[in-house]
Parts: sequence; C-alpha cells; structure tokens
Amino acid sequence: MKATGWVQLCGPPRAGIRFDNRIFTEPAPFALAMPPVSSGIYVMLVPDPSCSPRAFRAIYFGEAGNFHDRVTDGHELFDDWIGEAEGVGNLYVAFCPTPLLREVQRRWVENDLIARYRPVCNLKDNQTEPSYQPLLRIAK
Repeated sequence: MKATGWVQLCGPPRAGIRFDNRIFTEPAPFALAMPPVSSGIYVMLVPDPSCSPRAFRAIYFGEAGNFHDRVTDGHELFDDWIGEAEGVGNLYVAFCPTPLLREVQRRWVENDLIARYRPVCNLKDNQTEPSYQPLLRIAK
C-alpha cells in the first residue's frame, strides 16, 4: 500500500497534544515515558472518550526546572494521579519543553492552564482558583 493510501486509511501521525496555545509531546504511558532533558510544563492525562479533539483529559499540570527530577513516582501527588487514573496503566504524561522560560514564567503558564482546564488533581485538598498574587510579588 502506498504511503498516501495509509495516510488516508489511518490519518496522519500525531504530532502532540495542544492545551490552550501550548503544544505538548504526544501523550505517553507514564511507565514508558522518556522525559526530555529540559525545563518546562507537563500534564498528567487519563483516557476519556468524551474529550475532543483528543480522547484525553488533563488531571494535573505542573512545572519543572528538570522533568527528570519532577515527573516521577516520587511526586507528592503521584497517589492522587493513580487514583484518578484508576491505575498506573491508565496514566499518561505529555511534556512542553520551555528551556528559555524562567521559573516565574513557567509558573504563569502553569497557573493559566490550571485556571482554564481546572484539572482535578491541581484542585484537590481545598485548593482554590490559582492565585496570581504571589507571582506578581516575584515579578516586581
């Protein structure tokens, strides 16, 4: 079968997943994920056929100075992620490397994504709407 036939049959290969104006890597099973060597924003996902255009629902957004240090089973909310995903086999992760952003800028992006998508694991334990006040003090 020609490549054009395959593309027509299966569609073009995926190039990642978009949240707001940010393009993240293609979602990968958490257990198999290979984090980029970078700083950036990451999203924990669960399969959800009711979501469109991709059948994934964001359950947590985070920022990291180094993905390898932060996106691990040692994360303080890992048990919440697993609980929401109903097992590690249903937990996916995608990365948005931002090597040129400083920590305060990554936090702005993280808070914007949390405010827009309201992922359940970011809002647990009496967390309220993301507050920009601490970030405003840092930026001064």
